[in-house]
Amino acid sequence: MDILKARTELMQGKTIYDMNLRVVDYGRVSTDKDDQINSIKNQINYFSDMISSVETWVHVGSFADEGISGTQVSKREEFLRMIEQARLGNIDLILTKEVSRFARNTIDSINYTQILLKYGVAVYFLSDNINTIYPDSEFRLTLMASMAQDEVRKLSERVKFGVKRSIKDRKVGGSSLYGYHKQNGVLTIIKEEAEAVEMLFTLYISKSYGLKRISEELFKHGYKTRKGKIFSEPTLKKMLQNPRYKGYYTANLTEVEDYKTHKKRAKPKEEWIIEKDTKGNIPPIVSEDIWNKANKIYNERYKKKNKNVLNKETFLLEKKYTSKIVCKEHNRFFIKCANGKRKNNPVWLCNEYLRHGLKGCKTPILKEEKLDEIFINIISCLLKDKKTIIDLTIKDYISIIRDKNPLGNIESLKAKLYEQEKKHKRLLEMSLKEMITDEEYLSENKIIKEEIKNIKKNISILEIEDDLPYLNSLVKQIAKEFELMLDIKENIGMLFNLFIKKVVVSKINDDRHHVNLNIFFNFKRENQEYIIN
Repeated sequence: MDILKARTELMQGKTIYDMNLRVVDYGRVSTDKDDQINSIKNQINYFSDMISSVETWVHVGSFADEGISGTQVSKREEFLRMIEQARLGNIDLILTKEVSRFARNTIDSINYTQILLKYGVAVYFLSDNINTIYPDSEFRLTLMASMAQDEVRKLSERVKFGVKRSIKDRKVGGSSLYGYHKQNGVLTIIKEEAEAVEMLFTLYISKSYGLKRISEELFKHGYKTRKGKIFSEPTLKKMLQNPRYKGYYTANLTEVEDYKTHKKRAKPKEEWIIEKDTKGNIPPIVSEDIWNKANKIYNERYKKKNKNVLNKETFLLEKKYTSKIVCKEHNRFFIKCANGKRKNNPVWLCNEYLRHGLKGCKTPILKEEKLDEIFINIISCLLKDKKTIIDLTIKDYISIIRDKNPLGNIESLKAKLYEQEKKHKRLLEMSLKEMITDEEYLSENKIIKEEIKNIKKNISILEIEDDLPYLNSLVKQIAKEFELMLDIKENIGMLFNLFIKKVVVSKINDDRHHVNLNIFFNFKRENQEYIIN
């Protein structure tokens, strides 16, 4: 809708209930428990009845996020879908229960209501009686959002206190672990899931199975994650290393770094609590001996895998074609072989050939020397004019740091600073006229001063980055680094992985001495065939 026109009509005595509006409702609950889901269903029913009772309104949708925290907008898919519908011009008014249901972050609350107003969409918070169609709504919204955000902080503190009490009583915390059902800090075994855990450890200590193959075996036997998917290797790795499966109590391994983002960080190892459960809260699924044996094997494999990989550059030099060259016949990756007589003349061959010889796979063996020659030639053609590439990249980079800096640009920041200083002045006037309480003034004043401080800091950063000598020095530095990076022979591994998505290898006319390489690129370019005789 036209917000200015609507505000004029409101000043002339109209109400929002007299306006022809397309209305949606938004609700959110922070857990996916039955009572919470029923709550959100009740909200939707309430809003539907309310909207249909207004003759001038049309109900054009309901949006609801279940089991999602309000502190992270990025995870609220329905909320973001609603914002997109608003951007497309399909909504005039959003009804929501209260500010804390919309967002528990002051900045998000203000930002999104302002964005929606730009799209011609107002938000009506029923319980708080705030409608952003009115000009004075922003101040009241800021106060309510600040209170909601502070409530999250208090909740976070209460949770931390609860965790400390649970640790003292040695009650199991965290989310429910696969293989167990958790209730009141006590784990009980789920038979079907425990069978999958036992199979994981049994197969792993046999030394014949890696995590990828175990994942396939579990899926083949009907064992899936709680979401009905195949187990990923990282998930199996975490399960393998979790001491709770051998009946050990674990706590204090991580902590929440920021209650607003829920970002976690690992605590120092000396603060970890890992000890044998003596209270009967964690029944073991595997024996301590099997758990220790499996983790010893894992650590040995991990060390062996990384023995020669000192850094990324070394890996790209030694294993540059890993997971890139595929056998067309078996759809298996080629493996590097550089043992014995092949030490100075390494080759790449299909994994099936490595395991079963010529009976397993008749796809040709490829000399690394020949592969290097081929891809140096191909990449050289792609990088015909290195200088143009470097110049264009630097131009784009300078454009980004000058005009598209994530901090914004100096002009827009100065405009924001002016607005915040005006807001601060208005707040002071309202306090002097006793239009707001001292508590309200102090709360809002703190927010505004912090915003002014951040804006000034960002302006000073951009003033440095926009300095001409600084930019010239930066350009020279970048050009030098790019020149070194685009040295094809020195950086064939890095450039190959940058440009090439995969290479499919096959015989020509069933002749192992005539090879076809079908090359797929990481960018919009037709795949290329290369023949080796």
